Amino acid sequence: MMKRKVVITYSKPTERMRYSAEILFEICLGVDVEWNEDGGTDKHVFIISSDTKEIICPLHSLSLGDDKIARSSGVRWVDWRGYRFPGEVLGVTDLMFDPLASVFFCCSRWEEFTSHGDVNTFNRDSHGRFKGMASAAFVEGMLRTPLIENLAWAIADTLEVEPNTKPQDYEFQPTIDIDIAYAYLGRDAIHSVAAGVRDFIMIRWGNLFKRIQVLIKGVGDPYDSYDYFLTLHEDQNLISRCFIHYAEYNRPYDLGVSKSYLDSLISSIESRAKVCWHPSYAATENRGEIFRNEKDSFALKGSVEEVRTHFLRGQSSIWREFQDNFILHDYSMGYADQPGFRAGMSRPFPAFDLENNEPMALIIHPFAVMDSTLKSYLGLDAENSVKIVGEMSDAVRQVGGVMVTVWHNTSVSDHGVWKGWQSVYEDVVHRCLP
Repeated sequence: MMKRKVVITYSKPTERMRYSAEILFEICLGVDVEWNEDGGTDKHVFIISSDTKEIICPLHSLSLGDDKIARSSGVRWVDWRGYRFPGEVLGVTDLMFDPLASVFFCCSRWEEFTSHGDVNTFNRDSHGRFKGMASAAFVEGMLRTPLIENLAWAIADTLEVEPNTKPQDYEFQPTIDIDIAYAYLGRDAIHSVAAGVRDFIMIRWGNLFKRIQVLIKGVGDPYDSYDYFLTLHEDQNLISRCFIHYAEYNRPYDLGVSKSYLDSLISSIESRAKVCWHPSYAATENRGEIFRNEKDSFALKGSVEEVRTHFLRGQSSIWREFQDNFILHDYSMGYADQPGFRAGMSRPFPAFDLENNEPMALIIHPFAVMDSTLKSYLGLDAENSVKIVGEMSDAVRQVGGVMVTVWHNTSVSDHGVWKGWQSVYEDVVHRCLP
């Protein structure tokens, strides 16, 4: 069947315009884009047309690559078709904003670029992560919907173009981060004794008793929830993707267990799950020898082409280094402090190199929600957590997108602070099913 297409008329389209058009039409709608560079004489507008309709759009400085003007004037948002979009341009056109600039603003993570390297600021937390609460999408009330996909469908409706993607194309992709594979196993004797003494001094009798049971009596480790979630996924015909922290013990953020235990774990689950690399805090921080050594070490165990950074410290400023290190897919696109669509997308899309002003081969896989965001950052109970996940899943269904969740082996363990959250995950899985 011949793919539907739209034609964009503009004399000198920039790399940013081509990149944004590809995401808006080809990736979101499955519709081809054809550029007409011979038509159009007004350098301030471009025209998107179908066989029957056309939309005259204004050009924003973002689309033209003039970041200095964009920063000095600010990127304002405007209402259209029930949503708010960035890239307002005042003038006499069919739209009061540049839809290609909307795409670029969201997908390139343009708003984050000037604060790269900052910590403990209004925009970034102590780990240097851009805060969801500081994002323009959160401020404008558009964070919990896949905004760019909504834009694509609204334009398709206006142009009377039927998308090749359908709501029934919706997918659910559960992912599991394995930061700390075991609560008690996999530590050397000195570490285990010291931890036991600490439990005794702090009168944490439950922890001490459980530690003794696991290490001496051979009772199952409480974080060994692997068969549970793998079976849950298999029963629903879902593919499990596990990101495994495979690094040296390095307090306070890299608290991994011994490689021998991790090797055994990987051997036990690799036939039931896609095993991917979870670059450590130290590896993401330095991205030098530590990064390369860790990558080479994990390459013998699982995929190093697909990653999610520990503590979600992946961001646009390191995309080029990821690609140069032959990483093809990054699953870090989301916020720690807020659920939502950080790039306005639920489905995968290509990265963009802001410094070199060019699209990249690296593919970004956004996630919508993480367990610790709901429980630890927002302090939500089970009912409200499932409610938020369900609402976001419904938003993704409407555009036939991909609902990606991030949970941990620890949060489905029903152990410690995560007591009761195993049933929450079951509800989440069933709520997100196609």
